[in-house]
Amino acid sequence: MRTLDDIALLSPLRYKNTTLKVILVFIGLMAGLFSPSPILPLFIAICMVAATLLFGKIPIGMYFKLFLSVLSFAVVSAFVLAFFVHGGGETLWSINLFGWVISITTGSANLALLVLTRSASGLACVFFLSMTTPMLELFSYFKRFSFLDVFMELVMLIYRYIFVFLALLLKIQSAQAMRFGYSSFKRSMHSAGLLVGSLFVQTLEQGDRLYLSMNSRCYDGKLPYYDAKYKIMFSDALLSLLFIASIAAVFYYTRGYQFF
Repeated sequence: MRTLDDIALLSPLRYKNTTLKVILVFIGLMAGLFSPSPILPLFIAICMVAATLLFGKIPIGMYFKLFLSVLSFAVVSAFVLAFFVHGGGETLWSINLFGWVISITTGSANLALLVLTRSASGLACVFFLSMTTPMLELFSYFKRFSFLDVFMELVMLIYRYIFVFLALLLKIQSAQAMRFGYSSFKRSMHSAGLLVGSLFVQTLEQGDRLYLSMNSRCYDGKLPYYDAKYKIMFSDALLSLLFIASIAAVFYYTRGYQFF
């Protein structure tokens, strides 16, 4: 299965200016977060999804599989808000359940929809950046800011160790499965305990080996990064300005609109 880094490396948008993409994503995130109406976050989500699929050449099936799986958590949150937060206004629907009245009001419905669209817009923005920009290029970009230098070093090491842990986990789990370690519930519990203990010990040993190898290569506390720099094309700047202007226009004309 391909990772997000594999997808980003194959995307045509990889060769677009990283600063421009970060600015667009930041504006989209902030505009969707502070919008009082669900129209603007919905507009941003549609634009970002369309840009990721059309310009980024991301497979549609895989994209929506990832997108909807993460958005499902926001759907659950919106459902809870709609039923259990009294936002005022008229009652749209109610039911008496064992003496406890559960109702949806216009206020709670608007709040639930706003939270859902904000989550969708933020998720679409993050997916746009992560699926069109390799992580190493993002790390090198944020390291330009001196106050993020140490933080990005830690993030890079954590990012690297995620895949080390997964590789060790799969190897140990495969070895246990070939020895019928999960043939029964009792064996599964015993194998899971051994898996956790072995993974903990091996990751500590892997960390020591990594630290030793970095020191043997004159590690001075700073990892070298390849800083890819791409020019901002006129068409990219024009489309970006059009997107920002559209956000401002939609915000101005829909700032007081509510669905309920």
